[in-house]
Amino acid sequence: MKFHYFLFIAGFTFISSHLSAQTRRVILNDFAFDEKAKKMQAIVAVYRYGGQPFEDPLQNGILSKDKPHTFNVKMPDLTGVKDTSYAYFYFGALAGNTNLPGYVFAVLTNNDRGSKPCLLYIDKNFNLDLTDDGPPETYLYNTVYKDITFNNPKVPAAKFTVRISRFPFTYNSKYLGMLDEYYKVGSGSKNFAGSFYSFKEERLNVKAGDYLSGNDSFRIALKDINCNGVYNEPGIDVIVIGDYQNTTLLDIKVPIDSKKGTTFFEKNGHHFDVDSIDALGAFLSVSLDSNAKISNALVVGKKIKKFKFRTTESDKKKMSIRKFRKKPTYIYVWRTGEPGFEKDSAALREIQLKYADKVNVVTLNYGETPKELQSFKKRNHINWLLGYSTQKINNALFIEHYPTGILTKKRLRINQIGISAIELLNLLQHNTL
Repeated sequence: MKFHYFLFIAGFTFISSHLSAQTRRVILNDFAFDEKAKKMQAIVAVYRYGGQPFEDPLQNGILSKDKPHTFNVKMPDLTGVKDTSYAYFYFGALAGNTNLPGYVFAVLTNNDRGSKPCLLYIDKNFNLDLTDDGPPETYLYNTVYKDITFNNPKVPAAKFTVRISRFPFTYNSKYLGMLDEYYKVGSGSKNFAGSFYSFKEERLNVKAGDYLSGNDSFRIALKDINCNGVYNEPGIDVIVIGDYQNTTLLDIKVPIDSKKGTTFFEKNGHHFDVDSIDALGAFLSVSLDSNAKISNALVVGKKIKKFKFRTTESDKKKMSIRKFRKKPTYIYVWRTGEPGFEKDSAALREIQLKYADKVNVVTLNYGETPKELQSFKKRNHINWLLGYSTQKINNALFIEHYPTGILTKKRLRINQIGISAIELLNLLQHNTL
């Protein structure tokens, strides 16, 4: 079945020429984060104001003999204010803007984080005139975060939102020092005010909702990759799949492509076609194809793909999963904070203590740093093998949710998929493994 995409400016809807009778619309009314974005500590760098002209930030961090482009701004009334600074907000819809390509300019007053409110004069109509944008945004010393929204000048209904917040006074000073060094070196002649006087940045460019259907329920989202407020651009934006009602999504991305045929994804052992995508990210429509052949899934009876992983015992040398092929092996991929892990960990402890001669236990954590995982192991007196998963390993094992348990027979031939540690312990206790 060929799949054709059309962008209707009036309705902003990406729609296929063939709709299934099983099509279901998923409303995307939550902001969510994918794994990589959640871990990033990107900032909106703030610079001290020393007069005009200003330099555009396109060459930040780049060693070049070329002088950066400069521009002048019509400034707001700064009478009686102090600690005046300025900043640039990234906005993909301005990539071709002649005034300041890719960025929105802002001036900040009272940026010393004292009792007076910090005022942000933001050039929301992108004309480098800060006197015609309405009242400034106000950021108080006790503000938790503030959302700043920009409208795409070519598609006015398309919006991009960036969430800004401050680093707390108790934040890791070593990390802030590293950020300070990076921005001071990479800011050219601009006078970086410091990370503590800048803003943490979260780009709210992932809109998510839940597909509800019994055991097939899951979270599905659209990611506006270029942050221009449009969510269905072929070859740019992506669909992200995650666990039901989880605001942090797995790093499972499906590209939107108008040339190769039907856009589809596989989840919980089922094939879903994407029938339509709203350009504003308000919804998408998917249909279950029960006749399609599943390609991205483990198959009982087949061997798992070979992979190597690092462990907390020796994070410098990788261990091959083939080392465990001489007897049944239980591979448990988990992530910190997921429900059910506490019960599973008690079962893992008992399995390792009583049944180590019958089954290998290999647990792989996805997301924690070596330091964090070492601390976890020490705190909880872990007696089983603890290693690190990667996206490559997750892909090889087709991990769709956490935790996932996979039981293999000898020679790593798959016996059961999705078996919990408690279920495995029950099999061992009744000698039915």
